[in-house]
Amino acid sequence: MVGQIRKYNKSIHLNQVLDIFKTEEKLLGLVPDDALQKELDDLEKKLLNGKGEDNNNKWSIKAWVIVEGDVVIGFAFAREYNLKTKLNCLYILKDYKRKGWGTKLMKQVKQNCKSPIELPVYEENKIAVAFYNKHEFLSTGYGVEHDRKYLVMTWHKAKS
Repeated sequence: MVGQIRKYNKSIHLNQVLDIFKTEEKLLGLVPDDALQKELDDLEKKLLNGKGEDNNNKWSIKAWVIVEGDVVIGFAFAREYNLKTKLNCLYILKDYKRKGWGTKLMKQVKQNCKSPIELPVYEENKIAVAFYNKHEFLSTGYGVEHDRKYLVMTWHKAKS
């Protein structure tokens, strides 16, 4: 079966999504193991709750998976706030990359989330930076996490 994009369902997709996150982050090797477990736990909590609050700003989860049969091969997860969206994760399993699935997920996010859409990406993750540039994200700031510089990239919906 050719892959399909579906809305994320925590009772069906949670464990596979967490496995993809852990697998892909380990392959990248940019996050130390102790921090990776904390990020994995945080992702699980957010995906289970579906909503939350930070700095007095409430958010809700918007998430999609790509499935091939019953197997999740990729996912996107965003926190949608009142005035913007933060794209937290967009991952495709290694064997399925460069087949257009990331582009399809990005299109889903852009069509269904509030603009502007902001995301962090480690500067040294050149493939991801190029992917986001291709999808009209511009570097709008930076920060440091795990002793590595990350870019804040932002996309704005074109005004019609």
